[in-house]
Amino acid sequence: MASDEDLADAAVRLAIRYLLSQTGPDVKICRSAALVEAAAKRVMADVVAEARTQRYSWGRIGAQLGVPRTAAQKRFGGAPTEERAQTLEDQYTRMRDFVKGAEMYPEMYGDLDKSEDGYELRATCDRCLRRRRGQTLDPLSVSLG
Repeated sequence: MASDEDLADAAVRLAIRYLLSQTGPDVKICRSAALVEAAAKRVMADVVAEARTQRYSWGRIGAQLGVPRTAAQKRFGGAPTEERAQTLEDQYTRMRDFVKGAEMYPEMYGDLDKSEDGYELRATCDRCLRRRRGQTLDPLSVSLG
């Protein structure tokens, strides 16, 4: 059976290959690897923020990361940068627009409540809402009109 590290290496290599297949000829393998690394760092911060919204302790998060509680808290305990907060807000806006479009045109997207993609979409929406720490506004229920 493969170790966790082997599986993680394979996942990163798959992500790099996928990125190469989706970008133009100007993006080479080293550039793709750098993009995957940067994305992993951004996503890690989001995952930790989500864990905190689910009341995971800093000790538990640190244990999963293989670092002391204080190191995890120091690294991830601050508010997101203004740029990252704006990026997340833009993602929420695009998701809200997609959901509204899918609800308005079910013949184009199918019934979100009955499809596997719809389930994943709803789960993703729920995760995004939890990441908006401290905000009571549901960005997906805001009317567009």
